[in-house]
Formats: sequence, C-alpha cells, structure tokens
Amino acid sequence: MKKLIAVAVLVISTSVFSNFNFGKDLSLQSFNYEKFRSQFSSLVFNSENWPSKINVEDRDYKVEYSINKKLEKKIKKYLRRYRSDYASIVVIDNNTGKVISAVDYDKKEKEFGVSLSFSSTNPAASIFKVITAANLLENTETSPKTKFAYNGRSTTLYKYQLKNKKNKWTRTQPLSKAFARSNNVIFGKAAINKSSATSLIRTANKFGFNNDLLQVLDIGESRVLMADSEYALAELASGFNKSTMMSPLHGALIASIVANDGVLKKPTIIESILDERQQRNVWKPKYVLRRVISKEAAVQLREMMKLTVKSGTARGAFRPWKMKKIKHIEIGGKTGSITGGVPYGKRDWFVSFAKPKDLENDKGISVCVMIVNVKKWYVKSTFLAKKIIEYYYDELK
Repeated sequence: MKKLIAVAVLVISTSVFSNFNFGKDLSLQSFNYEKFRSQFSSLVFNSENWPSKINVEDRDYKVEYSINKKLEKKIKKYLRRYRSDYASIVVIDNNTGKVISAVDYDKKEKEFGVSLSFSSTNPAASIFKVITAANLLENTETSPKTKFAYNGRSTTLYKYQLKNKKNKWTRTQPLSKAFARSNNVIFGKAAINKSSATSLIRTANKFGFNNDLLQVLDIGESRVLMADSEYALAELASGFNKSTMMSPLHGALIASIVANDGVLKKPTIIESILDERQQRNVWKPKYVLRRVISKEAAVQLREMMKLTVKSGTARGAFRPWKMKKIKHIEIGGKTGSITGGVPYGKRDWFVSFAKPKDLENDKGISVCVMIVNVKKWYVKSTFLAKKIIEYYYDELK
C-alpha cells in the first residue's frame, strides 16, 4: 500500500511540477533589504518622485506609502501660491511615526520634488536650541524659571557677551523666555556655565544627530560636530553656526519627540513592500521606540515651545483672532533663521507640533517648514505651518 502511495505521489509531482522552478517561483532566496534600499533611494532622489513599482535583482516589487494624498495636494497648492525660491514641508503623524507628507518646491524650475526634505545640507540655526534646552532640563539643575543675565543684543553672539560681568545695562531673562525669544547669548552662556560640549553632543545624538533616521530610504545623517573651545560651544548651543546640519525631516522628528513625551518613534514613509510574483509582503515597517529625555523634561520643553507660539518669535502667525478654526488645538514650535547651506540662501525654519487639547492619548502631528530665500522673502514659515495645521484639523481631520 505504501509503495502505491509513493508511486502516485511521484507521478503527480512529475506531472504538476515538471516545469516549476523552485528557486524562482517560490523565491527561496531571501529579500535583499540592503540592495533594495540602495536602488530604491537612488531612484527616488534621481526622479524626485515616489515610484509605485521597482525592479530589484530581476524581481518586481510594489511599494505602498504613508503619504496622505489630500494633504500633499493642499501643501502643493500653498507652495505654488506663495512662490518661495525653495521650500520643503514635512508632516509626521506623532501617533505612528509615519511621514504623511514630504514635499519640496523649486521656484526657478517650477517643479515639486522630495530630495530637499531629506537632505542634511541645511544649517540647523536656532532649531538646535531645542536640543540645548533638553540637555539643560534633563542633565542639570536648570528649570524653565532659571534666570540668566546677559548684555547686548540677544540676537548676536560676541565673545564679550559670554563673560559673567554685570553692569548697569545687564538684563536677566528666564530660560523659558530666552527660548521663546531665541536669545543666543543666554543659550551660549548656559551651555558654558551649566553643561559641556560632550553632554550636549550626547543629547544631540539621542535626538537623532549623527544617526540613521529613516527606515528603507537612505538619506544620510544630520551632522553635529564637537566644539573645541568655549566660544564654539556657545555657537553650537545657540545654533549660531553653519556646521550643524539637518534635514526638514529631522526638524519634524525633533518636534515629534517633544510631543511624544520624550520618546523617539523612528519615522517611516513606506507602508509595505509587496513581491508581485508571489503576492506577499516581504517588508513591513518596524515600530521602533527609544526614550530620548524624561517625560518631565519633555513636558517642560513642550510648554516652552508653546510660549514661542504665544508670545515669542512665532507669535505673529498665531494671534488669537487667527486661530478661530483651531482654537481647540495645542500648538508649540521653534523658529530659526540663518544664511548658508545647499541650496544657498537665507533659511527660515519652523518646527512645530499640533495636538487636540482634550485628547491626552492623541499626540497629533508635527510640521516642519523650511523656506530658502535667495534675494527676498514671500511668505513666513510660521504662516505656512499654521495654514497646514488649520487644514489638517479643520478640513482633513
């Protein structure tokens, strides 16, 4: 009986699988992640588009993205209307870490793209004050109420301003207000007197600097260098340098960490990769969590970012009478401006988070707007961010 069964199985196997290539048709070879990542990244940045299909090693893959088409369409409308020389807008869903929009615009070419949103060729400017503030709150006895003395203009950073000498022109300011008003002198002095270059770099690394930020898409690293003098430390801490580089994606991620109570959710823009021959998913995003700062420090930092919007450098776009449609939304952010980078021009940064006030478990979204003005400016980054938040919560949500 056993011999008859064996013969029958052999006959069936021979007839059914006679032309079947097991290595090819069952894909016994594993999914080559590194090869896919390299080829996919090259294709994206050369075409400035998100390919729906890609062939890697003679295998066809279908790629699904987390991009919200309606939001993307609205953002493109804003970018076309306000005509900045260059602009990049990245939006992250803080609850999932998914990138729901990443759009660039080049006024000269009149083209939309994606590469600038992921390019770390942009001086971070005062956005780095978020890192410095986190370092001070987490690793020193500094609180938002701690007062610091300074002389001269708060927007400059001369060596004489870093000395601890007081005179009749000396003024004081708490850390929270110095953050909201982007006081370079106070942040430089606070880093010198309260912290160190090593501690600051360690915090920056936790926030994603010098690290691989995104799953699948190879975008390079945001860069921060060690300070070799007291003045260099003051420049680093205040963002008053051109060597600390970051991408708009990283800007949105920094705001997302603060909104998520100090937890980094590694962002992803790909939902799935499907092997079309087999009709099965070969890759799904990993839900990667890492604590960056304590919840207490994150809550304090969130309040400081809210103060920036309420009475600091971002207040112009968020006046109460301009917030009628989104008065139920809690918004915080940090501005920054500096000339330099690639493409060259004056960068106008705004990184922000927006979440419903009455829903504790809904961490909302984070929005980074980076505008590069070559000769003159057409629109402020804070205004564009407010428009996007307003559209998301008043119409899209």
